[in-house]
Order: sequence, then C-alpha cells, then structure tokens
Amino acid sequence: MKKNILLFSSIVLTLCIGYYFFNNQSKSEASAKVKPVFALTETTSTNDVAKPMEFKGMNLVAPINTLNKSTLEDLESNYVNAVSIIPYAYVNMDEATVNYNSKRQWWGERTEGIITSAKMAHSHNMTVMLKPHLWVNHNFYTGNLNFDTEEKWQRWETDYEEYILNFAELAEQQKIEVFCFATELGNSVAKRPAYWNQLIAKIKKVYKGKLTYAANWDDYDKVPFWRELDYIGVDAYFPLSNEQNPSLKSVKNGWSKHLDKMRVVQKKEDKKIMFTEYGYRNSDYAVEAPWTEHKNEPNNEAQAIAYEALYQTMTKESWFLGGFAWKWYADDYHRKPTNKVDYTPQEKPALAIIKKWYK
Repeated sequence: MKKNILLFSSIVLTLCIGYYFFNNQSKSEASAKVKPVFALTETTSTNDVAKPMEFKGMNLVAPINTLNKSTLEDLESNYVNAVSIIPYAYVNMDEATVNYNSKRQWWGERTEGIITSAKMAHSHNMTVMLKPHLWVNHNFYTGNLNFDTEEKWQRWETDYEEYILNFAELAEQQKIEVFCFATELGNSVAKRPAYWNQLIAKIKKVYKGKLTYAANWDDYDKVPFWRELDYIGVDAYFPLSNEQNPSLKSVKNGWSKHLDKMRVVQKKEDKKIMFTEYGYRNSDYAVEAPWTEHKNEPNNEAQAIAYEALYQTMTKESWFLGGFAWKWYADDYHRKPTNKVDYTPQEKPALAIIKKWYK
C-alpha cells in the first residue's frame, strides 16, 4: 500500500513540475512576441517638473442606446476628471444644410442622450465639455468646408447657428462647464470671420460658462477670435516622427518646433491652451501623421510612447491646461477584431501611461 502511495505521489509531483515549466515557457514565448512598452529608464518622474493639468479628459464616443454607469466608473478608476460629449450634426454639401437630432443618430448624439450623459458625468464629479462635431457628405474634411455662392454660405451659416445656439442653451441649462462651439472649421473661419464674431456674441448671451473653439493643429495660429474666448483649443494631432518605431527621445524632439509655435501664440493671445483632442493609434508610424488611419500594423509600444512624450513635454508649460484624449468607447467597439488598431487606449498599455499622469 505504501509503495502505491509513493508511486502515486511521484506521478503527481512529476505532473506538477512539468506543468510549471510548460506554463512558464509558454508565458515566456508569448512575452517574446510582444514588444515591451519601453524601458522605465526612459521615463522621468511625473513629480519633479510636471505642472498639474486642469483637464484630465476623454472624448466620449456616443453610446448607441444608453450610457452605462460602468463607463463612468471605468473612467473614474483611471483618474479621468473630465469628459467631452459630442452632439453630431450632418452637413449636406449639395444643399448647404445642417441637420441634427435625427432619429437615425445614436442615442448619445441626440439631445436626450447629451442631457443624460452630462448628468451622469456630473454625478461622478466630472467636468463636462460639450463639443459639437460635423459629419460632411462626400467624405469632405470639415476644415475645407466651402460653398461657391453667397446664398449657400448664408444658408449653411443660418442652419449652423441654430444648431449651435440650441446646444449653447442646453449647456447653460445643464450647467455644462465648457462649450466648444465648433471643431476644425479652418476655411470657414478664415473666409467668414464676421460670421464667427457675431455667433460668439450670440452664444455669450445664452451661455455663461467657459468658451473655446477646437482649431486643427495646423491652423490654430490663424484663428482671429481667441481674445473673445476663455481658452485656446487645439486638436493636437501634430506630426512628430516618421519612424516606424520611434523612441521616446525622438518623439519628444519632434515636439520642439510645435512647442515653440504654441508659446508664441499663447503669449500673443494671453490665453491658456487646452488640447480639445489629442491621441494616437496603436500602430506603426503612430506619430508620423496622427490624424490619418491607414497604418494598420498593431504597435502598442508606439502608442504608449507617444502619450508619454506628450505628457513629459506639455506638463512643463504653465499655460497648458491638459485636454481630452481621443477617444473612449461607451460601448464594446474596442473589443471587435476589426478595431484592434484604433485611437482608444482602452485595454492597451497606453492606458497605464494616461492613468499615471492623470493621477
């Protein structure tokens, strides 16, 4: 009987040892296939030079049907203290019209969803920025928005004004802290400055919170009305390096010329700067042209390095208010295989970087 027990014990011990080595070998092989985020020696402490960011934010992708409490809890657990909520409108270039609150839109893009989302964010002590966006037909970039007749310009501007004032009033009613009344409309701003000045005046009559405009990274220095607003808003998709796998040092070096320009604009306008959008896809060449989406080879390290470089660079500036990372899904889109390369930091190493700096 003792021999049987000893034999059985030996077999069990052998199996346990075998499982241990097999399991650890599998983990090592799996780890070898994944690039490390980056050496810790490349990072600097967030405490020795960093200025606190006022807006530790996320742009929230509108939920399709409802906003779950767990979405806010996840954001909160990563020290996010502000969310950007986006009521989309559709621009028909052929008819020069702006349409919003359509039943075909997702719940979170319509008035009902905007109100509920803002209330839920406030219940988690988060600052809210309301940031209207435009979808334009014919795959048209909003910054190139243009019409060939004065009649079409006026028709579009009348519609846009109604759209914006509607949400300015909503922002006031819901005590939304920041209203970003337009996003990346560079050509319109350049060609029609009188329209924008009168629109800003009308917004101020119905909304008493903080005002900003989300200028694209390549034209924020040409905006003529920053003095009328509270913050300079920049969608900060600056090109930083053309390397496939850029190092932290090379990405930080890429910020130099952009930082010099921001300092000039900030001093000239005497306004602090917030990044109304900033973010990177988890792909090769992540910082070459961050506004594009055609590089689809996964590279989590590049995305994480890009965030680390941004925070190390920008938090040294006393005029930098922080901003809103692009983007955070309220639904499970980020888990779909087709979205394995995307801007969201959800369930990626970049989120640990954000959490470290937002803490």
